[in-house]
Amino acid sequence: MAPIIKVPANFGIEHINSEVHGNLLLKLKDGQEIKTNSMIMSLNSPVIDNLTTNMFQSSLEMDDFAKPAVDCFVEAMYSGEVDKLEKDIFEDVNKMAHVFNVSWLTKRCMKFYKSNILNLILGVMMRFYSLVRLQVEQATI
Repeated sequence: MAPIIKVPANFGIEHINSEVHGNLLLKLKDGQEIKTNSMIMSLNSPVIDNLTTNMFQSSLEMDDFAKPAVDCFVEAMYSGEVDKLEKDIFEDVNKMAHVFNVSWLTKRCMKFYKSNILNLILGVMMRFYSLVRLQVEQATI
């Protein structure tokens, strides 16, 4: 069991793919692999902690997720930040946060989702307002 450390925390993304510390291999669908540290991943995820500590897993199949999303997920686990979350990878990152029970990351994903939904709604409302205004202007001509 991983020691109790407040996460998210910055463990240093420079350690991703480390030959020395990379004892947990994430296998992607295209044959690519990302070397991660099981302790860092376990500190963020009780699921990964159980898989590595109790079930002695040294690799995880990540073939359900796109590489940019896995990169974002791993960098978030290492840095405690979600700098690379974008609309096109949001769904996969959010799924990984839920599958691996990374509570702080699920909250950040929800915040991202709400922010983007609000922006989308505001954009639709502005376009609707512009169309109505144009129709009113044309009707008065």
